[in-house]
Amino acid sequence: MKTLSHNCNFLKVSFCVFLVFFSGTISASDKSTGKRPNIVLILADDLGNADLACTGSDLYQTPNIDMFASEAMYFSQSYSAHPTCQPSRLAIQTGKYPARLGCVSHAALGGVTGGSVKIPKEEITIGQALQKAGYTTCHIGKWHIGLGDNVPSKRGYDFDIASNDFCCPVNYFYPYSKEEHRQNALAAVPDLEDRGPEDFLTEAITDEAVKFIEKEAANKMPFFLNMCYYAVHTPIQAEKDKVEKYDRLRREDAIHRNATYAGLVEHLDDGVGRILKAIKESGIEENTIVIFASDNGGETGMDITDNFPLKEGKGSQYEGGYRVPLFIKWPGVTKAGTTSDERVIGIDYYPTILKMAGVKGNRNHNRNVDGFDLTPILRNPDAKLANRSLHFLRYLSLIHYRPEDLTEKKRPCASIIKGDWKLLEFFELPTKKGYYRLYNIAKDPGELNDLSEEMPEKVKELLRASYDWRKSVDAPAYDMEGFYGAVSRNN
Repeated sequence: MKTLSHNCNFLKVSFCVFLVFFSGTISASDKSTGKRPNIVLILADDLGNADLACTGSDLYQTPNIDMFASEAMYFSQSYSAHPTCQPSRLAIQTGKYPARLGCVSHAALGGVTGGSVKIPKEEITIGQALQKAGYTTCHIGKWHIGLGDNVPSKRGYDFDIASNDFCCPVNYFYPYSKEEHRQNALAAVPDLEDRGPEDFLTEAITDEAVKFIEKEAANKMPFFLNMCYYAVHTPIQAEKDKVEKYDRLRREDAIHRNATYAGLVEHLDDGVGRILKAIKESGIEENTIVIFASDNGGETGMDITDNFPLKEGKGSQYEGGYRVPLFIKWPGVTKAGTTSDERVIGIDYYPTILKMAGVKGNRNHNRNVDGFDLTPILRNPDAKLANRSLHFLRYLSLIHYRPEDLTEKKRPCASIIKGDWKLLEFFELPTKKGYYRLYNIAKDPGELNDLSEEMPEKVKELLRASYDWRKSVDAPAYDMEGFYGAVSRNN
């Protein structure tokens, strides 16, 4: 068992996967469980692997999350299912790889070659599974995975508060919009019209979470809160006192130097602290599971943050694009301050949450759930998952990319992690050839030493496994000409 110190040197990671017999299927909890637990999933937006004080930041202060981390289990090798928001959130809600659901990009905003972001009608969300089992369910904040029949209130959530289907708010300051901004309609945050200039958006939606927790605690019925903060996605804004604070604290030789982003991270930390306080003061702490995670890696563009020692950030298939912090506190089960080095991924939340709740879920949906149940690790941090490869597939979305800026970070790419090895397959474009990158991420987690030319047989082995996976999940085919034509039409 490993202990989590307040120095929190989490970034020294091991990339070993051990073989044990383990089943990733969903089943009911032990009969001795008793009352079903409340479950709170707190999802930050674009929070990087090193964006907390306890995970290595040399500027950002996160005392509330740090304290929670000391009471929870930390997963040192936690991945999002995609390096951008929409596909990763779809994966969390369904427990399935985004590619299995036809989602490989931000399709609703100009994605190419099969990037649907609607939740297919036949799929069952976490909210639907728990709602059917008698849970009161609530979604607050960023949704970003569908309109119409796919809004939270129609996909398993009794309460749907301050949600929209856009990437982000236009403004964190009231009225959460900007005069004549072209995205005001898409980015509007509803249900907060009664707020005022003193209500920063992160605090306003935290108010709603606290009210929900207090109300449901009094009802004494199990609840699930899907708390999805808009922070720390752009626009990078924070209250003046926080920005001034980090202006004073930042050092020019530090890795993290963006004072405004630091302030936004602190706003997030304040909100998490208030939620944890509400749980405790409502007398339900001992029967409430809390999960804290992020939807994808930190945004490194515009000097927002740095995922050091990992390479690149949001949108990239390198480690910085989808390595995220993950902490889980399950009272009476997880031991405070423990760490698991097992590789886990966003698709694992679905079967894990259902297992913790003692809910079997829908048989047809469960048949193709890709995630693993993590409760054996939560019970014993030394437990090992069955051997598996992790797969990632990202095509392009015109909301993010321009033809003159197709860097490695932004090119369409597939990647696979199998054991210590990681292969990236960068797809060809009409003006650029395709190529591969191969890394031993156990020895080289920063992905600095490409071994693809030295080890062609390993490239072939991993490429074959990646192709087999894409076929098994019926992933959208890559259409080079279709992509290029769409880019040309939109520029």
